[in-house]
Amino acid sequence: MRKVTLLIFNALLYTVVSTAQTTFAELYNNKDYEALSKLGENDSTLNGEELYRVGYAFFQLEKDEKAVEFYDKAIAKGHDNGPTHFFKGVSLTYLQKYDEAIKEIDLALKKEPNNQEYMNQKGLIYRSKGLEDKALDYFEEATRYPNTYGEPFFWVAYIYHGKQDLEKALKSYYIAVEKVPQHNSYYITTLHSIGQLEYTFTQNYKKSALAYAAAIALKPKDYKWYPKLIKAYNAAKDYAKADEVFKQLQTAYANKELVEAEWKSKLISIDEYEWNKQKLNVFKSLENPKKVLDLTYKVHLLDKAGDKIERVFTVEKTIQTSGGNKHVLCEQQTDLHFTYPYGWKTDVIPLEDLKKAVALILDGKLQHNATSSPNGK
Repeated sequence: MRKVTLLIFNALLYTVVSTAQTTFAELYNNKDYEALSKLGENDSTLNGEELYRVGYAFFQLEKDEKAVEFYDKAIAKGHDNGPTHFFKGVSLTYLQKYDEAIKEIDLALKKEPNNQEYMNQKGLIYRSKGLEDKALDYFEEATRYPNTYGEPFFWVAYIYHGKQDLEKALKSYYIAVEKVPQHNSYYITTLHSIGQLEYTFTQNYKKSALAYAAAIALKPKDYKWYPKLIKAYNAAKDYAKADEVFKQLQTAYANKELVEAEWKSKLISIDEYEWNKQKLNVFKSLENPKKVLDLTYKVHLLDKAGDKIERVFTVEKTIQTSGGNKHVLCEQQTDLHFTYPYGWKTDVIPLEDLKKAVALILDGKLQHNATSSPNGK
């Protein structure tokens, strides 16, 4: 069911002047749009406001042609106001009748010239037409209206982001996070975008982490963002907080709260960095190693183009002898498996120590001391 902000609609909900209207209001309050739409079968007995509400019920049921039909009937019976033209314009937008939709939004704006939501919708229509620059003009105009809706501030930032004007986009996202109400879905999207740009563009990892943490606090079950927060904390060298978030993700995994398809590999990306202008990605297992050869970490070294995996390093559980290591650093190749004389005696494997060990190998300062083949050859 569609989620549309009803700021312009709420005032109409409680206008009750007859028993029939009370029934309509009750159905609205209960969001029983199916039942409400059926009241339109006797549309000749309905007044303009009731016809409008039936139209809105069809809109929520995603039956836009019927919605437009009842909006027109409502207007014909004198319910000729901003909300009716606005929602007719929204339905026409979904029907991809963009020119007709713009005419309806213009009629709504003529009746309510300072309505920010109406002007925002005009921008959305031009976005749907593929006219981003024209859409930006209307979104920016909407931001100059009394801020009763907030969403156009997000769209301004979003379009600059798409244009790769990243400095302006980031500045606009920070304005949006102050202007967009938290109940609007684009509020969290704004935080995600700030987190992304602070990480990739400014490389201000602390600010990136603040944005991702704020988004997760609002939707703690949206686990796909946890790795982003972990990477931001690790990049900021705030390893304790990164570990804390990773443990939360492990708990969710153990409780089977993670969608299987998304977490099938059991390895999540927790850090990325560079060596000699080549990128490395660090992955950590959500499952604690239980038997020999179980992985704790996997590190991918990408080629200089960043397109292919050039080398793969792993941290694997081994047989712990008296005074020996519990986990060792290895390298995987197609037909060979190398073990290096570098390991850890406890289950605590600091990320910085792992990166130091990988650098020793890449710099040619650490050689493998054992080689085996998966095929036993």
